[in-house]
Amino acid sequence: MEKIALIFWVILLFNFSFGFSFENLPLKIEKSPYFSNNFDTLRYKLENEINELIREFKYPAGIAFKDLNSGETFLYNEKEIFPTASAIKIEILVHLMKEYEKGNLNIYENIPVKLKVGGSGLLQFFDQSNLNLSYYNLALLMIQQSDNTATNILIEKLGMENINHTIKSLGLEQTKLQRIMMDFEARKAGKENLSSPKDKLRLLELIYSKAIFPDSINNEVIKILSIPKITPLLSEVQDEITIASKGGELDDVRCDMGIFFCGKFDYILVVMTKDLPTSNLGEEFIKKISKTFYDYMKMKYDE
Repeated sequence: MEKIALIFWVILLFNFSFGFSFENLPLKIEKSPYFSNNFDTLRYKLENEINELIREFKYPAGIAFKDLNSGETFLYNEKEIFPTASAIKIEILVHLMKEYEKGNLNIYENIPVKLKVGGSGLLQFFDQSNLNLSYYNLALLMIQQSDNTATNILIEKLGMENINHTIKSLGLEQTKLQRIMMDFEARKAGKENLSSPKDKLRLLELIYSKAIFPDSINNEVIKILSIPKITPLLSEVQDEITIASKGGELDDVRCDMGIFFCGKFDYILVVMTKDLPTSNLGEEFIKKISKTFYDYMKMKYDE
């Protein structure tokens, strides 16, 4: 009987050796500590690629991703606090539309423009001798051109404390507006506009799920955020898709975030960086991260 059992195991081992090859094993077998504990081949490949990009980057970064079809999330340093630069303008837009919803202001009312701020945006170059613009048009300039003059006018009219109250009411625990645009003295004093990938993901998901506004206002918010603009989130993506997004940039900061509307699938991606020798490094990192997630989603949904 023992001889029969021995012969059986020898035959089994012999057959297995022909079907098995170490060449079929993945090159990296360690599981990423950053993402989900669930396992499948496609996501395992994604995690290895993202981890490699993070290792190559070498600067502080945070990532928050959510597949809005399945609920799958990938998170890395999601609770880390980063300067937002102009990405805080999403929260300003949300507060403006909340005031409109409450009846506290008419977004189509014209108000005088008597302010000029440097940096991004064309409004600083306008003849302002008799210039009036609506809250709505100021919001368009703030988001599409990242116009700092339009932004500071809105902060002045709406009130920084009121904007922060709305931010807090939305459960954005690590987000705070602490200075107007281009106020470098305030920045030197430690007053920075801050958020985290986790908070930005939450905000964009609240907008996507229509949890903040009724449909008509929510559609306007998405429409404003979706006006075409240059963004590293789409720089390496060849397909034509709609993205509701806003980025931010300072000399040592680069971040971008958006809701991707891709037909068969929708998702949110937030990428934030800081402490950079030049913001271009952050921009290149965001391009690579975004392309990797987009390719993953396309393969996942078999496009």
